[in-house]
Amino acid sequence: MKILAPVNKAEEVEEIIREGANELYCGVLPRDWRDRYTNIASPNRREWTSANLSDFDEAEKVVGIAHTHGIPVYLTMNAFYTEAQYSLVLQQIKQAKSIGVDAFIVGDLGLLLALKEKGLDIEIHISNTGTTFNSETVRFYKDLGASRIIFPRELMIGEIAELVEENGDIKFEVFILNSGCKNIDGFCTFHHGVNEILHPFLWNFFKKLNFDRHLLELIRRLPYNLSSRMKSNISGIDSACLLNYNISLISDKLPQKEASFICKAISRSFNLLSGADPCGVCDLYRLKKIGINSVKIVGRNYLTSKKVKDVRFLKKILLYLEQSPHISEEEFKAKVKAEYKNTYKMYCNNLCYRFS
Repeated sequence: MKILAPVNKAEEVEEIIREGANELYCGVLPRDWRDRYTNIASPNRREWTSANLSDFDEAEKVVGIAHTHGIPVYLTMNAFYTEAQYSLVLQQIKQAKSIGVDAFIVGDLGLLLALKEKGLDIEIHISNTGTTFNSETVRFYKDLGASRIIFPRELMIGEIAELVEENGDIKFEVFILNSGCKNIDGFCTFHHGVNEILHPFLWNFFKKLNFDRHLLELIRRLPYNLSSRMKSNISGIDSACLLNYNISLISDKLPQKEASFICKAISRSFNLLSGADPCGVCDLYRLKKIGINSVKIVGRNYLTSKKVKDVRFLKKILLYLEQSPHISEEEFKAKVKAEYKNTYKMYCNNLCYRFS
């Protein structure tokens, strides 16, 4: 399995590759796009300038450094676009292709059709925003020219195994670390990045310091019965999916006790802990047997030190798995949990991406 790692500046590329990344991905949020559509309508679903390369000159530097080491670079173009945006999106793709970007991560059906219609010779990876939940969708995307599909976070291991087995002629990728979300990206219409417009200087200062990640990491260290009740109304995090919603059922067909239980359970799920970084490294034991091509570390906006730590941790576990062909799954999970604590100085607390 290959490690796909994020970058948001040319200066960190060398170190991330040195730690074991086999592939890199990035986003570009140019000034002309922000002036026309604001950062909220980012072309790659990372609405903070700190998560993106500032222009294609910097992207060219990233590609040049990576290619020196034989490492491919993928560009995220995985937002959903309006008709008016397509000309600029296609212009960015052509520009990225001219500087040597190796593949494009896409989720918009209209863009996929436009790329096929224009016959652009590019490699296409379907984003998790493409919501691939069944084999019909896999075949649909393959017909549109996709060579790789990134599974949504919400698929369980058994479902992933079934899809890979039924579609052996295409590559698959899964998320492995960071950025959990209860919502399905391809169906989500929540907006992020608002605070960067309302409070640009202050917000960018704290964003570059990774204040939000440090806050979530602190919350993750708290006892579950406390962390699961913390709402974002008091935190300033601009993620609408973490707000403290009032939940009610429209239907009156359920018994009052059952309805109350459902509403309470949903309401409690809207908390800051649901935005904390999950882990799927224990799943590598089965993902390797299934035949997953790449595992993707999320977190383009994270500090270089965090990215390096994630790659180092993942590389160490993959190497251990490679060198221990007869280890049991239980022994492997024990190794992962121990190494997780050693790397991140906290217990994983079973905050997992997916289940069997």
